[in-house]
Amino acid sequence: MSNRVFTATPAVRGEEPLLIGCIGPPGGGKTLSALRLAHGMQQVRSGPIVLIDTEGGRSRKYAEMIPFEIIIIEGPTKPHEYLEAIKAALARDPACIIVDSLSDEHEGEGGYLEWHDEMVPLFSNNAWAAWGPPKASRKKLISGILKIKTPLIFTFRAREKTAQEGKKIVNIGWQPVAPLEIVHTLDLTCILPPKADGVPVWKSDKAGEDFIIKLPNYLAPFIEEGKPLCEDMGAAFARWAKGDVTDHTAAGHEAAKQGDAALQTWWKSLGGKAQKTVPQAERVKMKATAQAVDTTKRPAEEEADVI
Repeated sequence: MSNRVFTATPAVRGEEPLLIGCIGPPGGGKTLSALRLAHGMQQVRSGPIVLIDTEGGRSRKYAEMIPFEIIIIEGPTKPHEYLEAIKAALARDPACIIVDSLSDEHEGEGGYLEWHDEMVPLFSNNAWAAWGPPKASRKKLISGILKIKTPLIFTFRAREKTAQEGKKIVNIGWQPVAPLEIVHTLDLTCILPPKADGVPVWKSDKAGEDFIIKLPNYLAPFIEEGKPLCEDMGAAFARWAKGDVTDHTAAGHEAAKQGDAALQTWWKSLGGKAQKTVPQAERVKMKATAQAVDTTKRPAEEEADVI
């Protein structure tokens, strides 16, 4: 029997990991969109943008638009070695790290698929057993990125896929060149189709794309549909990841000090989209403050009425 002690404590929002994925074929604006988001994050976090380039340094064409530092990965690279590159980038104390493109972890030179093929002869041609080393390496990568507090942005190449539904062949949309176990680990994923100019797809009627897109309610308020990924969104994401109290939240606490009527007036003035940026825990605190203020005021008002 274990002697470990497990204790429950109130959950409090603090600095959180932030993992973003930009998925699409060439020409959708993945690299530039990632850089724009990272540039916005520099408004909130100090340090350089560090980009880990797996495509021969192609990202350098954007260096005059947005300054960044670059680590170029060359030669065979196993999944866990991407984590080593990310840790090297962390040594620069960056505002954000971009990996462009993590698809090479899957199908690049020395990546997951190629490594498996190399292992088959070493496992007596047992193809199933040969997955052991690549799977362990990928597990190390995933476990590692989940512990990193510096925002991470990954780009993934995509291919258009089809599926058979009855007697019909149906286009299910753009699918990332990456395993679902990595893609579904991310906090936010969007699709940038050809000629998107950085404007992501957040909703799709194609089953495959709808399954890949991920926009959680805690990040949705910072997205403007029909608008390209940009610096303002990056800054908002970074503030959320740091656990910073938003301006709306600060204003709500000030309104609460005037009582419940003032709090309700302020809340209605925000509108639905802005209301979503105020964490539920902060709303509870505001309500408690307003009720305490009203309770303090009430005896004084009653005494005034008597007099």
